[in-house]
Amino acid sequence: MNNDRLRVPVDDEYSKAIGLAMFAFARLEWNAVWCIEKLAPGSIGPVSERTAGGVGKALAQQVAALGLPVDHPLPKATVEYERLVKVRNGICHAKPGTDALGEQRLFREGVFWTIETINDAADDFTACEIKLNDLLYGFLRHTKT
Repeated sequence: MNNDRLRVPVDDEYSKAIGLAMFAFARLEWNAVWCIEKLAPGSIGPVSERTAGGVGKALAQQVAALGLPVDHPLPKATVEYERLVKVRNGICHAKPGTDALGEQRLFREGVFWTIETINDAADDFTACEIKLNDLLYGFLRHTKT
């Protein structure tokens, strides 16, 4: 039946926050994939089929091969990406439940995701995506593989 999704008892603001966070992470993940492709041309096909964590491992391998100091923006962004995969998983793999006010929320390890914590995650995803994008079109643009 059409519109069955509207039977899910979750408010629009919460749904919007979750949707924007997932979209922001998708942008981050694809910037990571494109960085890998820049460092290892021809790898985008296999990398695009990996989980977010697998993309993080592939990015870390390629960045490590460059031998950059750990305080360089690229290794720092790579470590941040790997941290954010865990945050994304905390949202994406959370369990639905009811909070103390009777609202439907996502719970991870007994703690529910508030709109504020979801928005904070989306901001973190976006900040890292911007860093990787800047590196892709800046530092990595001149990288010879």
